[in-house]
Amino acid sequence: MLGTFHAIWTFDVADSATWKLDAKAAMKILQAKSGFVSSSIFHNADSPERYLVKSDWIDVGSYRRALGSMEAKVSVWPFLANMRDEPTAFELLTDFSPESVTEYESSVNGEL
Repeated sequence: MLGTFHAIWTFDVADSATWKLDAKAAMKILQAKSGFVSSSIFHNADSPERYLVKSDWIDVGSYRRALGSMEAKVSVWPFLANMRDEPTAFELLTDFSPESVTEYESSVNGEL
């Protein structure tokens, strides 16, 4: 069984009101793409300028196709231009709940 794929984008934001509007607009575009599961916007409790957007996908291909779409190139990529330069793409390998631990196979080539 393969795990889901997650994108985690981190931003340092000066104008939070404008940034939130831009984040919501970008996520609405991706929300309509095939393979989209969910997304969330987070605010760091210790660093008021730090925000994070997490999106969940059924697989890495869905995520890459969504970001490669014409709508994303026009509207999402300008938003992403301001994110911190950090790794952003992660796949779920182990999931812990109060009742169980679930292990997933990697779908990414070159896993260590």
